Amino acid sequence: MALRARFHDVESFDGTRLAWTSSAEGDLAIILANGIGCTDTYWTRMYPYLAKRGHKVVFWDYRAHGRSDAPADPKEVTLTSHARDLWAVAEAAGADRAVLVGHSMGVQTILEAYRLEPERVAGLVPIAGPYEDPAKTFYGGPYWQYLFPFVELSVVPVPWLTRTAWRVLTEQSELLYWSARAGRLIGAKASKRLMDEYFAHLAKLDPMIMFQMAKAMRNNSAKDLLPEITVPTLILAGAKDVMTPPKLAEEMAEAIPNARLEMFEDGSHTLPIDEPARVNALVEEFVCELAQAELGERNG
Repeated sequence: MALRARFHDVESFDGTRLAWTSSAEGDLAIILANGIGCTDTYWTRMYPYLAKRGHKVVFWDYRAHGRSDAPADPKEVTLTSHARDLWAVAEAAGADRAVLVGHSMGVQTILEAYRLEPERVAGLVPIAGPYEDPAKTFYGGPYWQYLFPFVELSVVPVPWLTRTAWRVLTEQSELLYWSARAGRLIGAKASKRLMDEYFAHLAKLDPMIMFQMAKAMRNNSAKDLLPEITVPTLILAGAKDVMTPPKLAEEMAEAIPNARLEMFEDGSHTLPIDEPARVNALVEEFVCELAQAELGERNG
């Protein structure tokens, strides 16, 4: 796990212990929401960049991920659970108003967090992620929708065998890296060192939790919410993203009233570490604009 920071604990709504960290102080926080199976890998460039510029940046590990505990209630592995965790962490970090930044599944997480407490959100930054079931568009088609039920039948009945197979597979970091590169799941510019950290974390996860999270993603949709979003939204997308194709970002930009889309022609699903300089600069510019606007409103 790449972030060198002091982590704290907070108890979420169902008693699950979550690990979180925060930088600096400030009225407008930036809360980072992970993708499925991730810890801090994808924020290795963004967190210190924003922190060094004096922003209050908040990061936490999902339940059963990284430094956080497994869910106290095994049924609470849903997008709503993650959204409630986000606000529990925000409360602990003293983040009354925040810009929510999500990558991959984190896009679904921040949209559900907005649904729960829109008055606390100053802006949204979805990065290379879907607003509903990603199985509908994986590699540009609904292939995973048809495969998922078969995976469920093979994974759920024999958990010990699934866990053994998962551990053996995820420990093959070289094979996973080059296979993912060949399948365009990882961008050519993504650091292999960081991806090795990601695979090392993946090997420690419970595949049954991962399956629950994947199922939760399939069952979630924020399509109804998009037209109701009233805060500024900056959407960052990679034109070469095969997991969440750029058309999803375009649909979000059309549906959200005050949205702006920035497309990265060489960007993939690993966008935050494919193009860190441009991604970080765009996010900071967006946050500074929001902070300036909020200050103007208070003084106006």
